[in-house]
Amino acid sequence: MSEAQVIVVTIGTENFEFTVTNREYNKFVDSMAGGKVTMGAYNLLSNTVKQEQHATLKSMLVDGNNNPKSTLVMEAVGVITEDFTSDLPKVVKTRASSANSSKETDLSNS
Repeated sequence: MSEAQVIVVTIGTENFEFTVTNREYNKFVDSMAGGKVTMGAYNLLSNTVKQEQHATLKSMLVDGNNNPKSTLVMEAVGVITEDFTSDLPKVVKTRASSANSSKETDLSNS
């Protein structure tokens, strides 16, 4: 994965350009782990949006009390996450056979 990835997300009728780095994305994941999901997502959007678009983005993402609109923020971050992680290899758990399960099967047939 490249160091920075430019991702365009359309919110309403506006196209916003986000330049996402591993560092910024890691901060977002860390904030989620700390229980600050909406603020972490909002900060990712605010910190990575093209500077000229920041004010427009903020006006769309916060309510009259300057609180992030969770659903809209999370939808936008979902699009970014999908695009940002699309070139990562897939991680899948495979079922491994074990000697114990074979013995258990043999014992149950006795």
